[in-house]
Amino acid sequence: MRARNRKEKLFTAKCCGAPVSIRTAEGKVPHFVHLATPTNCEGDKRETPEHRRLKHVIAKQAMHSAEWDVETEAFEFSSDTQRAIWRADVLARKPKGTVAFEVQLSNADFEHMRERQARYKRSSVRGLWFVRTKKGFPVSEELPIFTVESTEQGDWVQLSTRWDWPGIWNRTSGEGWMELSEFIEAALSKRLKWAPFLGKPGTPLDADIGYFETGRCAGCQRMLVEPVAATACSAEDDDYPDFHWFEGMSSRRRRTDWLKPLVNRVWAAAANETNVAFRGADACRWCRTQVEPRRQAPWKTGTLSARILLGDLPKPAFGTEEWNWLRRWIVVDW
Repeated sequence: MRARNRKEKLFTAKCCGAPVSIRTAEGKVPHFVHLATPTNCEGDKRETPEHRRLKHVIAKQAMHSAEWDVETEAFEFSSDTQRAIWRADVLARKPKGTVAFEVQLSNADFEHMRERQARYKRSSVRGLWFVRTKKGFPVSEELPIFTVESTEQGDWVQLSTRWDWPGIWNRTSGEGWMELSEFIEAALSKRLKWAPFLGKPGTPLDADIGYFETGRCAGCQRMLVEPVAATACSAEDDDYPDFHWFEGMSSRRRRTDWLKPLVNRVWAAAANETNVAFRGADACRWCRTQVEPRRQAPWKTGTLSARILLGDLPKPAFGTEEWNWLRRWIVVDW
């Protein structure tokens, strides 16, 4: 075939129509290369070996998923000019859907990625992007971006974001990391979901308020406590990470509007079943007895717990911990 191609020019590049040769370097998969690349060629990416390897991993896993036809370096051409509209690193097709996987290992240009995503959308293609960067990137439904890392143990996709506080994934497996092959399978089986709790005020949450004991109330003799931490987690979905806040996070330019509402909701639910009372600004919140300003250091710590609803809490404001907590991609049944 290679000898015939030299004489007869049997093969041309799908991206630009230029003649290609067949390369069979020792130890490598035989492949086509341009004899001379036109300046306007959409296919000349000069990919690194690592980029090609990850494409192979993605394509191999996608081919294992039922009903999907898989192609690497797949092109979509305009019907009138026959010019390439877009090219996907890996394209998975079936009658009811098409998914494009893109690998961007360096120089992630998010504005360019948005433009390419818009072209995919116009072609009714769902685009998923893998990047390798320490910079923050937009987390949104419109542009699904995920960090991919490679170690001796394999290739991993990170579901956590740069805004997550360490430990937020403490109930889930892998601290927010999952194997790339598993992630591809989840994406193609519709288990990759965007913000599953948004718009669902009836979602039950298990909330905990951590507190310091500060002495007993002179009226009701309950232990007066001050809240210093709050957590909330889905009561039904262990795959979803925890909301987490503690005193001191505000000094790190992190803020929440949920701390006080969480305290109020948990206190309303647990007040009759506990021997502690939250210290108000100047009075016990159980019996309203006036309290002196706290002079001694905090005593022991403790926790109050209650089940509440997501709708019991205020609508998250942009830039808060709860805004970032609710707006994320998650793999269900993980």
